[in-house]
Amino acid sequence: MKFIIFGIGFLLSNLLLGQSWKKIDSIQLEARDSITDFSVDDFHNMYYIRNFSELNKIDFQTRRRKTFSNQQILENLNTQNILQVTLKSGFFNLLVLDNQLNPIQDLIQFPIETNFSPTLTALVDNNYVWGYDPVMQRLVLWNYREKKAIRQSVILSEKTGDEFFSEMVYHQNKIYLIGYTKCLVFDEYANLVSVIPFQKFDQLYFVNQKFYYSAEGKIWKFDLQTKTTQLLDTPNGFDYFAINNRYLFVLTNKVVYLYEFQKHD
Repeated sequence: MKFIIFGIGFLLSNLLLGQSWKKIDSIQLEARDSITDFSVDDFHNMYYIRNFSELNKIDFQTRRRKTFSNQQILENLNTQNILQVTLKSGFFNLLVLDNQLNPIQDLIQFPIETNFSPTLTALVDNNYVWGYDPVMQRLVLWNYREKKAIRQSVILSEKTGDEFFSEMVYHQNKIYLIGYTKCLVFDEYANLVSVIPFQKFDQLYFVNQKFYYSAEGKIWKFDLQTKTTQLLDTPNGFDYFAINNRYLFVLTNKVVYLYEFQKHD
């Protein structure tokens, strides 16, 4: 999962240092080769993709490992729905699993003849998915069972210029389409309601109306309500990070370090 930073002037004017985290545990991952994606869910379970080919889950309580593979390329891991895991399988296909790594519906496909090939997707329910097609330059609400568009935005290049978007979040009837210089916020009818300036990023998570994102080996928090940015007091340099409502997970050299937020009087 990947995302953002904010403009330097904006960032400096809102910078709040000192949010601290205490390291409480570490977990060695079983991976013979490279780890190509990493995430966690709200039950603190850890997920990682090995070499774009095998999805692994580490149960937080038992530390037991489960695996899934469908002999296709696996990427764009998303665990932010507490009971579902989604990931891209092959080209433009969306795979939906339960949190035990069992497929719970047929592979969501986007046939060429539909003229809709989204590079970014966000599952809504058992019928609909939001998708961004860079050729169409539109955000589209797609009925994947009937294979047709239900709603779509205006052509985004007319509103935002030549922007590359690399991530999408769907939460409480809002869609966040994030690029290297800005985040576009849409309502449930695909109307563009606001534009938030951003800069280049590595990863990002959306938790409790906040964006947690990494850049240059550091982790930052941006509060969508207060519009303030905060640098987290964590070790610099890591391969991946993930966060949920309670813990921060930092992956370095196939070891996951678990941090808990420390409140100060």
